[in-house]
Amino acid sequence: MKLGLLFKSCVLAIGLCLTMPVSASSLQVSPTGLDMRANQTSDALTLTNTGSAPVRAQVQVFLWRQVDGKDVLEPTRDIVATPAMLNIAPGAKQLVRVVRLTPPSDNEGTYRVIVSELPAATPQGSKAGLTFLLKYSLPVFIAPVSQANAIQPKLTARAHDAVLEVANTGRQHARLSQVWWVGPGNQRRELNPGLLGYVLPGETMRWPIPAAMATGNGHFEAVINDDHDATALPPSSSP
Repeated sequence: MKLGLLFKSCVLAIGLCLTMPVSASSLQVSPTGLDMRANQTSDALTLTNTGSAPVRAQVQVFLWRQVDGKDVLEPTRDIVATPAMLNIAPGAKQLVRVVRLTPPSDNEGTYRVIVSELPAATPQGSKAGLTFLLKYSLPVFIAPVSQANAIQPKLTARAHDAVLEVANTGRQHARLSQVWWVGPGNQRRELNPGLLGYVLPGETMRWPIPAAMATGNGHFEAVINDDHDATALPPSSSP
């Protein structure tokens, strides 16, 4: 393609975008996650339409696993969301119940609720515009039957090949935020000021880090779950 033709094509595409109406999403979901007790059979989410037009949405529940350092979502019937399809009027709220269909377990249950905004139907003859559709991924945890003090995360961390690897051999998930590398002389280098991610029980997660971040003797520290202060992550014994 000649340069002049390419330039004209880009200008045309930009012009079309500028002349099309653009609308932002007005779908809000609360809370941002669910923590259910071992004997609790249901909980609820509230979907709110803050806009001036109806909003269509779909709610799905998936089993949440972690394989080879990555999140994996699988279909499940352990938990269902009802209603699963919604049409929310402007300014209205819709309660969605998250219902558990399985008995209590000795292991923590880990799931994800995916709330997807669906495209609005375009009346025949009307001009379509650009709409930014939202998708929420909300963690759902079901506590195990035993609530002993042993039900907590147990983490180790190591850095290799520009990757931070965190293993959790405990029986509770770990939510990691405000992660730092603390080097010799208490020199601190911030890796992530907000949420880094989760490590589920018995799993290992990996995140990319700057190659020169974890040099020399030191350790990572992070705020775990609802703790107020950061905790040092013991180094992993893995090679």
